[in-house]
Amino acid sequence: MRANSSSVIAAGALAAALIFSTSAHETGAPHAEVSEATPLAFAVESKGPVRLSKSAVPAGTATTGQGYWKFAAAKDLTPVPEAAKPKLKGAHGTLIVDASTDTVYWGLENVGWIGFSNKLSASWIVQGDAAFAKGNLHGADIWPRRGKAPLVAAADNNEGHVYLTDTTFQKAEVLGIPPVEPYADKKGWAPTDVAFTGARQLFVTDGYGKAYFLPAKTDGLAYSGEFFGGKKISNTPHGITYDKRDKSLLISARPEGQIKRWDQGHRHFHEIGGLPKGSTVCDVDVWGDYALAPCLDGPDGKPGPIYIVNLKTKSIVSTLKPKEDLGYATAQHIHDACWYVTGKGAQREVYVVFTPWNPGDVGAMKLVSVKE
Repeated sequence: MRANSSSVIAAGALAAALIFSTSAHETGAPHAEVSEATPLAFAVESKGPVRLSKSAVPAGTATTGQGYWKFAAAKDLTPVPEAAKPKLKGAHGTLIVDASTDTVYWGLENVGWIGFSNKLSASWIVQGDAAFAKGNLHGADIWPRRGKAPLVAAADNNEGHVYLTDTTFQKAEVLGIPPVEPYADKKGWAPTDVAFTGARQLFVTDGYGKAYFLPAKTDGLAYSGEFFGGKKISNTPHGITYDKRDKSLLISARPEGQIKRWDQGHRHFHEIGGLPKGSTVCDVDVWGDYALAPCLDGPDGKPGPIYIVNLKTKSIVSTLKPKEDLGYATAQHIHDACWYVTGKGAQREVYVVFTPWNPGDVGAMKLVSVKE
């Protein structure tokens, strides 16, 4: 479920993250070699990419996170439109960010796209193609284009569809079940996420079905005929994200609590990062050197955290707990989260927007400094 940013490797503390290499790969086979992994360090940071002097809050303000990466609740933001509130509890969706218009879009089951503008303070239900309101926009991605509206792709796990549109949302091209061997019986297809690797190609992950991930071309929307992964790679490859830094794909293996980095060129997994034991990661999102890894559940059955990982140093720099620390009562299971960065220079502000499942909701937290 990507937001405007493309991608990430996630990891976690305590029982922490795993990284390893493998030379095996597969196309249509359900197995790829793996190896034992080693924990990554948990390292609190005192500095970060944005100056926080304008974001200071009084001493005693409730925050979540550690070191530089502390966030305060922003409960007055991301208002849900009145017409969508009856569907809110069932939210099981995704978030994307259109940086070109400073807009966040949220996919709400049986409603469609909801837009948030004016620094997340205003909202509306997008009146687009009727296909978006029929099922569930479970995972999505956005790809900016020069001189054109950004492309948007979304996976609908309920309808078994992949939609391709742009940020006008007026027309949805539709892909159904892939015409490849694992799906010859026309069964077991429930896509959960998509990732653009460019304007001409995207990948789809079948997280709730037979667990393969597949490329498709966007020009004359169609599958390429290749398929990768399978149940032995992950029982639920829930999320897929493109990392433009090395052109790899990050597969969020939810029940295993792992992020698996897949090399497009060599067609194999060459890294695996493991979150703290018990963390069930849904997807990843990246901003610069920093990644978000939202989880349905945390260690020891605690409410789902959102981990922040420094991708450059490969260390876990903060653990965000919106329910436990900030009182977001519905944030038991975090289904998706994205970076939302707005403003320029000294006016720059950083938010994490998140959407929980069971019960469903949407919320935001602001990066702050705390006055001594």
